Amino acid sequence: MTWMVFTLWFIIYWIFGGVFFSIVAATSAMHMRKARFSCLFTGGSIAAAYGASVLGVLLAGNGRGAKCPKPNAEAFRAFGDLLTCNISSVLVAGGMCFALLLMGGMIALLFSRIEKAH
Repeated sequence: MTWMVFTLWFIIYWIFGGVFFSIVAATSAMHMRKARFSCLFTGGSIAAAYGASVLGVLLAGNGRGAKCPKPNAEAFRAFGDLLTCNISSVLVAGGMCFALLLMGGMIALLFSRIEKAH
């Protein structure tokens, strides 16, 4: 089930983070190596999505909601059980990892820039 949450977070991070950084790159007068940034950002999205999925499942397992049968992550046998039991934990973990992804993306953006010689 962690892989299902991972896949969902990766798609969300990659799309929304990509849109965010395309706007940042378009509004700044920065020239950059697009292939390097794309690789770094995709790797960062994978890492952030995996962290968000593991952290979200662990946090959801520790909180006891009204529909949660046990206080551990093994109680969630289906993706729907996780979402109905403690969705707030999954969203909090996703938001924290998205913030880390944005910070890492800014570093990757600076690392991928090209200095123009005048």
